[in-house]
Amino acid sequence: MKNDSLVSIVLKTDAQFFKLEESIEKIQQYLDIQYTDYEILIIVQGPVDLNSTNKKTHQILQNTPSIRVIQLAGQVHSDVAWAAGLENAIGDFVVLFNHLSDPISIIASVVDACSSGYDVVVGVAEQPLSFCYKLFRSFSNRLLIAIDYNLPQSATELRCLSRRAVNSVTSRGDFHHQFFLKIQKAGYPVGVFRYNLQNNLNNKKSFLHGFRHLVRLMVFNSSRPLRWMSSIGVLGSFSALLFAAYSLLINVVSGTVVEGWTTTILFMSLLFMLQFIMLAFFGEYLGRLLDEKNEQADYSVVFEKTSRVMVNKDRVNVLNDSIDTHLNFVQTGRDR
Repeated sequence: MKNDSLVSIVLKTDAQFFKLEESIEKIQQYLDIQYTDYEILIIVQGPVDLNSTNKKTHQILQNTPSIRVIQLAGQVHSDVAWAAGLENAIGDFVVLFNHLSDPISIIASVVDACSSGYDVVVGVAEQPLSFCYKLFRSFSNRLLIAIDYNLPQSATELRCLSRRAVNSVTSRGDFHHQFFLKIQKAGYPVGVFRYNLQNNLNNKKSFLHGFRHLVRLMVFNSSRPLRWMSSIGVLGSFSALLFAAYSLLINVVSGTVVEGWTTTILFMSLLFMLQFIMLAFFGEYLGRLLDEKNEQADYSVVFEKTSRVMVNKDRVNVLNDSIDTHLNFVQTGRDR
């Protein structure tokens, strides 16, 4: 028996969506077996290339049911693209799905896990990591815990949210930063769903990718690194004061200027290093302030297109039974 819950599957791509044709068809066939009502929401990042999309887009929307395509005006951060899908999805349950790495067969399982009482389900899977990334990972995890960024280790972008969790996350706005952390802190029960990535995922996470991601998470998810840099600045200033007193004492006692020259150079180098580290963080936070003060929307939609065919043209928007046989402890379905 099919599940009566309305499920939204959100996909995103930075290329034109017709390149996802094979994945879309497989997802649609799978959902058609599992659910009475569903939608596949595809977020396509711009810029728009009408010459290469019109014919293929029309063909897919003409033959494949329950497809919604939202074309964004330009390239946005991955968090913003996911947030655009979350905000525009209409399902009782919304699944953020990476078609390149997540197996289609887990969709029903992750939705069942969400309906069992977890309003938010986080996907966790072992991912290919480079050797340097593995060494850096334990250190970065400690830093993230220190700024209260508590996501399960090896968490992927896979998420399943109930309708009330979706409403809680999207009501806050400001999707450019802290998107996954906002989901985690929505206030509803959070569960973990463990699965295996598809075998064709061979891209290993590198040290450079991990470092850039760590800096972004620290800067845009907490103000604690700013406090750390301030503390380092105070410590450096105090050390400089002690060294100045030491240099004055040496000059009075020995009467020579040459002595201590090497120590002075080393200490000045250390101070310059601390200074530039602080300036780098200050620059990042200034960028954050500029982003938050920007009155422009996080994303803009060029157009939205939908399928020309329905899942079942004879079906009306009512339930056959007053009580659904499928458990839904989050109570966000249309039978509540």
